[in-house]
Amino acid sequence: MNVVKSNILSSFFKNIDDCKIIPFGSGLIHRTFFLQHAEGDFILQNINHHVFKNPEDLMENIQLVSNHLKRNNYPKSVLSIKETLDGNILLQTSENEYWRIFDFIKDTQEFSKPESKKQVYQTGKSFGEFLTYLNDLPVEKIKTSIPDFHNTRMRLEKFEKAVLQDEFDRVKTSIKEIEQIRNWRFLIEDYEALNCPIRIVHADPKISNLLFDKSQKVKAVIDWDTIMPGSVLHDFGDLVRTMTCEEGEESTNFEQVKISLPYFEVLKKGFLESSESWLTEVEKDNLLLGAKVIIYEQAIRFLTDFLEGDKYYNTVYTEQNFNRAKNQICLCKTSFQVI
Repeated sequence: MNVVKSNILSSFFKNIDDCKIIPFGSGLIHRTFFLQHAEGDFILQNINHHVFKNPEDLMENIQLVSNHLKRNNYPKSVLSIKETLDGNILLQTSENEYWRIFDFIKDTQEFSKPESKKQVYQTGKSFGEFLTYLNDLPVEKIKTSIPDFHNTRMRLEKFEKAVLQDEFDRVKTSIKEIEQIRNWRFLIEDYEALNCPIRIVHADPKISNLLFDKSQKVKAVIDWDTIMPGSVLHDFGDLVRTMTCEEGEESTNFEQVKISLPYFEVLKKGFLESSESWLTEVEKDNLLLGAKVIIYEQAIRFLTDFLEGDKYYNTVYTEQNFNRAKNQICLCKTSFQVI
């Protein structure tokens, strides 16, 4: 218990004598712990409020979504917040730290990448289903957790500024990649011309944000911190980006970085099976454009960070963000070959 101050735990529990706490998971944003208590098992988190500037808004979103899903008999497990003894859904300490507790979802397993077409299909279907159950929750009730998260035009403007400043003398090593980014600017214009509906989206859909049961069926969609108003095309696009390439975004085996057509087809099949009834024709007809835009946006972000001296993404070697950008550029190229 020495990793967490007793005053934090005593804000949630009357008796903390028998608490057991161990670090948990591989998340990079929050400090996360598994908490055993006489009342049950829980997940305890110290929220990173440098990334999420308004933790109160974050928790209000989660509470609203949780209550909505429960009322509408959502068929999977739902995140349940444990309130403090004072009845609050979030603890703010005198040191300006923010802490929260969720009920632990038992008997589950996680995957960092898909291991089969069946898992790809289930991932697409589960996120489509999640959005379906949120579709009748008024979007104006949900607050934006990260402003401009998928503002690709803003990302491009920041990229051009980094190229112009060239603070770390890295432009000369990335001329080819810079030109490719500029050549794909039309993707932003194509997307903006659609004028897609603003809906409640997950905004970080990937297989590692699912919990599977022991028979490898999806038991829960997790990591709701990024739930916010946005575009379904962005959610589907990020699914394509993370689920359809057998090489991860850290791979430098660039010739093998490509969209797997069988994976793409089963992902799309699963997603549409659970969401097609309420999607507009514009959304259904432009799912692939959503994938192109999101992959393009991620390439911009990696290359921008490389040019700015690796300030945002963690790196373990000098050209890691440059290689990540090249990886995503290769992936984006193959998205134009998908029919």
